[in-house]
Amino acid sequence: MATSTLTRPTTPTLAPPRQTAAPDRPPPVTRPGHPRTLKVLWRAACLICGGLLGLVLAALGTLRGRVPSRRRVAVVVAGTVVQLVCALSFTAAGSAGEFRTGPAPSAGGAGLWEAARTVVNAPVSGAALLYGMSQGGEVYQGDNGTTAVVLDDGVVRAGTMFGTVFLTDQRMETQTPRAHRLAEHEARHADQWAAFSLAAGPAAFPALYALDEAFFPGAFNHFERQAGLEDGGYDIPADCPSLAGQLTLASLGLLAGSVLVVRHRRRRPASEHSGKALPQG
Repeated sequence: MATSTLTRPTTPTLAPPRQTAAPDRPPPVTRPGHPRTLKVLWRAACLICGGLLGLVLAALGTLRGRVPSRRRVAVVVAGTVVQLVCALSFTAAGSAGEFRTGPAPSAGGAGLWEAARTVVNAPVSGAALLYGMSQGGEVYQGDNGTTAVVLDDGVVRAGTMFGTVFLTDQRMETQTPRAHRLAEHEARHADQWAAFSLAAGPAAFPALYALDEAFFPGAFNHFERQAGLEDGGYDIPADCPSLAGQLTLASLGLLAGSVLVVRHRRRRPASEHSGKALPQG
């Protein structure tokens, strides 16, 4: 019995259309130093605005790969520019001799901390000096690295220290013992400005001072006590530190602790419920 063989019809095979190879483009030129430069500039701006705390936070964010938002970058850059302008104006005023109208600095020269204090406080000092000069104040250079600007009005109490610039309405002789003691008191405030600015930025000291003043006003203020109450012209109270301020601060501490405990208890059942395994059908 013969078997028939099946033959497949031959169909012409179509070759795939040839695609024209795109010309090889050279890879974009990358500058390895550019991202590093931006990181350095960003950390420097955070250091100027937030002190060592701001530098640490910026470094941690960079290591974790976090990109700062546009709003944060705009705020930090604007704050840095303002501070640099104020610092340059303070430096320019000093080099031009615009506030050398008082007693000359001591012949021994400024110490290391006094020079560092002047540099750290330069943005705040520049802003205060610009304000005092715009109000027509009389400027006097002290022998301890501080500057006094005598105004007719617009000052709190007998005066307020901003960086190394003391805005006051007291017109007193600069060579009296009272003036020297007041200058030393304000120099200690300048030290406080520099220490807290170096730690957490120029806004740290006024914020902490205002918080302390809210609970311990006037002579009860811890910063004023550290600077010397008698040198600052304060009358030392009999119940220093203030008992009312301590009780208020303790009450707020207890209130904050209670709020944290309540929030922790509210979150705990939710976390336990989410951690339970679902029943398998």
